[in-house]
Amino acid sequence: MLRRLCTATLATAMLCGLMTGAAASQAPAGGRLEVVADDLVTPRGLTWDARGQRVLVTEAGAGGPAPCAPGVGGYPACFGTSGAITAYTPRDGKAVRIATGLPSVINEFSVLGLHDIDASHGRISVVFGLGGQMSTRDGLGEAARGLAQTGTIDRNGKLRPIGDLLAFEQRHNPHPADINANAYGLTRVPGGTLVAEAGGNDILWVRDDGSVRMLALLPDQIIDGQAVEAVPTAIVRGPDGAFYISEYSGEPTRVGAARIWRLVPGQPPVVVAKGFTGVIDLAFDRQGRMLVLELAEHGFDSPDRTGRLLRVEWDGRRTVLAREGLEHPGGVAVAPNGDIYLTNRTTSLGEANGQLLRLRPGRS
Repeated sequence: MLRRLCTATLATAMLCGLMTGAAASQAPAGGRLEVVADDLVTPRGLTWDARGQRVLVTEAGAGGPAPCAPGVGGYPACFGTSGAITAYTPRDGKAVRIATGLPSVINEFSVLGLHDIDASHGRISVVFGLGGQMSTRDGLGEAARGLAQTGTIDRNGKLRPIGDLLAFEQRHNPHPADINANAYGLTRVPGGTLVAEAGGNDILWVRDDGSVRMLALLPDQIIDGQAVEAVPTAIVRGPDGAFYISEYSGEPTRVGAARIWRLVPGQPPVVVAKGFTGVIDLAFDRQGRMLVLELAEHGFDSPDRTGRLLRVEWDGRRTVLAREGLEHPGGVAVAPNGDIYLTNRTTSLGEANGQLLRLRPGRS
């Protein structure tokens, strides 16, 4: 049956390659990682800005000293305006912050705030996490209003909130484990944005008028008799026009448990690839091959912080593009010339040690 489905079209060739995936080759292929920007404060998602011919990098920031309010699990989350967006321009090698003063929270485990960015369709779209519920955000004060929302950044670097993801989660709570708004990925579509809501385990569509509705709920998987939440981290459009969703697959991280989903709006999402560990972001290269970024190859709970960037080949083989030098990476984006950019050191508690890396893969 699978062989009959695998015809010569681009869309089905890609889908069949994912479905018939093989183990990853262990020798890294392609070029060398180089640091092109550093001193970033908890960098996360990034995107190529075609209009400005630059890479835009989100910085979740370092939270702040106060006010504080209980977040998920009752742990105190403390607010500050330390989030930012940095633009790196390859033609001159310069990195400059184009937006500062964005909302950020810190707890004893992580920093949450500006998590992803998209610079298509004539605007800069962003999404913020929170890791909490309405009482959390209310307790952080009016300046924290942008948390757990989508929004846009204007030419002066100011945030305009648009879609309140927390209000949707508080009202509907599609996944009953708890009320937890912590969006992590987004992609711009005509008339709005699609959001990977890691806290709610769902995919949301936020229209430009601010209305929010759910496109899909990613179900738990059962591992060793236990329900493990999906925790979607990224959503990107593939070369076949469908949307591909990565999952982190809950805590504690289980090696090989993370999956990739394919979503056609109006249809249920389907799993198209398995066997990954803690996937934090996705992209497609110029040839239409999927790039899968793992936060930590051996799991977040391992003392080994080494991440891994994999490329899924047309026949389903998985090639390791980068490993050495990746230390809890958090985002991946591809420039028009084929260069791959990644954020690095993304799980620090607000230290200014984050990096933007560039990988120039070999011809293949």
